[in-house]
Amino acid sequence: MNVGLRADLHIHTREAEPFIPYSAREAIIRAARAGFKVLSITNHDALTFDPELAACARDHGVVLIPGVEVTVEGRHVLVYNSDVEIEKISTFAGLRRYRTPEWLVIAPHPFFPTSYCLREKLWQHIELFDAIEFSHFYTPRVDFNRAAVKLARAVGLPMVGTSDSHLEQQFGTTFSLIDAEPTVESVLSAIKAGRVGVVSRPLNFARCFGIMARHWTGAAREKAHSWLRPSPPSPQTIFTPR
Repeated sequence: MNVGLRADLHIHTREAEPFIPYSAREAIIRAARAGFKVLSITNHDALTFDPELAACARDHGVVLIPGVEVTVEGRHVLVYNSDVEIEKISTFAGLRRYRTPEWLVIAPHPFFPTSYCLREKLWQHIELFDAIEFSHFYTPRVDFNRAAVKLARAVGLPMVGTSDSHLEQQFGTTFSLIDAEPTVESVLSAIKAGRVGVVSRPLNFARCFGIMARHWTGAAREKAHSWLRPSPPSPQTIFTPR
């Protein structure tokens, strides 16, 4: 398989999650400098995408794919190229009703031991998913990706490597190589067809603990700040395609 486009389809930015230290534009520029050709900003229940941001990506040689990490009945689901309001796909019934062949739906970190991961819901709704994520967050001894790899092989779904970046040091730890033309449609089609490879290596304990500590500290700080200001409506749209 000739895989060539370096891609990360799961990153977060400051526009929707203020404790994150970088903006969408900064993430695009950093990705381009690191040799990435495909990127998707997948903030939680918020679409961070518009024509100007897509143009910024093109100017840096990057294909920006519209994406969002939707909370579906309390579980996280990655949805790309959607053409409906986020609230319409906040249930599995809604996702089943509205998804089209032009979308890509990925199961992120499905078997990690947190309440927002899909776990048994992935088995129950496996027909809704086009691929399964291989997450960057693992060590040689502790690897919750193993169950995801086993399931992907059992049901014949491709795996997509991502960094799930909330911090600079996460980016580039795990990514995908995709055999596609540099267009949204070609990239999504290639993933569905399995023309995607994962590039990854486990984190050592110190790096894993450092990422976890910084993430928890930032999230806790943002939660404390949120008590002092009105909460935004959820789900929300940070940028709306024109």
